[in-house]
Amino acid sequence: MRVEELQAQVDARWAMLDLPSWPSPRPFMDAPGEEEYSRVTDPARYRIVHERARVWTQVLGAVPGVQVERLPPGPLDTDGHLGDFDRGVRISSEREGTLPLLLLERDAQVTGGPDHSPGLAVLHLAIVEPTVSLELHPDCGCDACDTGSQDLLRAIDEALMAVVGGPFVTLRGRGWQADWHPGGGSSRSTGRGLDHDTLMDLCRRLAAGEDVRLPRGTRSFVGQSWFVST
Repeated sequence: MRVEELQAQVDARWAMLDLPSWPSPRPFMDAPGEEEYSRVTDPARYRIVHERARVWTQVLGAVPGVQVERLPPGPLDTDGHLGDFDRGVRISSEREGTLPLLLLERDAQVTGGPDHSPGLAVLHLAIVEPTVSLELHPDCGCDACDTGSQDLLRAIDEALMAVVGGPFVTLRGRGWQADWHPGGGSSRSTGRGLDHDTLMDLCRRLAAGEDVRLPRGTRSFVGQSWFVST
């Protein structure tokens, strides 16, 4: 099994659904207008992020050796800053050394949307537990940050395939975090922690099974591929 096969299955199932699709409002990378930052033209269309998660859950759940567990609503973080998720699943592989994947759905309140508009669908991607968050989509639902539905779906797919395809490494420190996979990596910091290149090197070495000394208090999560390559 290869992640490309999973992607093809997701695309095939998706094509059978009647869901919103829209182009980038600025195909030529024009700068958004100031009014777009406080406007959410159509919050209902963002339900595609929850639907994409459900299609991935169906596809992964049909793979031998993969388990899907429904999660009750719960907190997204330990300090309450992100609030709670409304629905979720925990998807895991029976292969040793893999990281469970959490797809957490949240119905956010909308400001700047039409009157009586539905909540904004937000998808939180995490591993192991809700507090180990990787990404959320959309990261902002305003018109200024909208780059079209295809970009949104692609970002979700790439994040899921990075974890499932492995190896995947996440480091969490106080005020900083780093995520790495063979196709790339990212790091975020509030001014503390190591520089990006050093963090990426640490992640690569952890993925290779090396004995690595990490900064005090670092939480590390190292996952291998869910599948045997064929």
